[in-house]
Amino acid sequence: MSRLFLVLAMIIGLAFLGCGEQADEAGNGVDGDNGEVVTDGNGDDSTDDDANGHDTDDAHDDDIAAISGFDLDTPDMAVGQWIEYGADNMPETLTLSVVGSEMNQGTECYWVQISVTGFVAQMLIDADGMDEAMEDYEDQFGTFAADPAAYIRENMSDASGMADMFGNEENMEMALEFISAIRIVKFEQQGMIMAIDLIGVPEFLEEVMEDPAFQEQFEQGFEQGFNADGGQDGLDEIMAELDNLQFSMNETTVDVAGNSVDGVEFSVVHPEGQAEAVLSSELPLVPIAYAEVTGDGETHFIEVRGYGFSGAENLLPGEPAQTLQAMMFLEGIMSQMGDMGADQGRGTY
Repeated sequence: MSRLFLVLAMIIGLAFLGCGEQADEAGNGVDGDNGEVVTDGNGDDSTDDDANGHDTDDAHDDDIAAISGFDLDTPDMAVGQWIEYGADNMPETLTLSVVGSEMNQGTECYWVQISVTGFVAQMLIDADGMDEAMEDYEDQFGTFAADPAAYIRENMSDASGMADMFGNEENMEMALEFISAIRIVKFEQQGMIMAIDLIGVPEFLEEVMEDPAFQEQFEQGFEQGFNADGGQDGLDEIMAELDNLQFSMNETTVDVAGNSVDGVEFSVVHPEGQAEAVLSSELPLVPIAYAEVTGDGETHFIEVRGYGFSGAENLLPGEPAQTLQAMMFLEGIMSQMGDMGADQGRGTY
């Protein structure tokens, strides 16, 4: 079943990276919401759904169907939005929410909060910058969805191919755009609110990534680490099973936390089980509505437990007690690495 978990993880990862801004005004993105909080009400639905609230009327095509007019953009980021996820029947949940906004470097940014039991963190995000960064990731998702088997064969057949997929110039630029959109990280430590300012970090990383020596070290390190963990054996197993995997994508309407939303369902079927993910651009912040893996007599899933466009709670109110500059840490690390290299060059250990 590991191959299905890997494919589903890829879908979820692409969907998370695809969250951004809606190209046109979509209101609140949910019919009948009117900006009010939407809760699950245990997710019950009177339609012909399966046990997990899916609409089972949609037929699955053997091949990838053309989905017109769909993208991974979520509604415009705004203070008050929130979405809560749960897994299986566990009581713990993860909540993403927008709890404030402020100007940073001349740009309006939003505080996006991540909270789980015992942990809270916030990121100050340039929403427009994040939207630009996500456009390329959305293009990659489109390429993957057009022919998943071909995409996996081309990019995941061995460690070298995966290293190139993650470390090529295009993907490095995409990663830098993503990092540039995150301005400040805030968290609680020993009862105090702390913050790390990332100003200057993207420019620093860009200079490092453009160094041919870094690119060579990245590829070598990736391959050595991957192969040391037996990763190639896992890839060989996946490649051997690709012909037994059937991929499909179709438009669907699903019940999400007690509300009906439109989206697309991506599924992978194998003789040993199946995986599926439902994505909807009507949801705030993250377009994942549901994801499930079934096999070996077990079913595991993640689902939206609730969401809304108002009412998000700020769990880290007030100014931080201390703000640290991330560049100070990076410069210190680079200085230490430089000293180590000089000592090795002189034969000093």
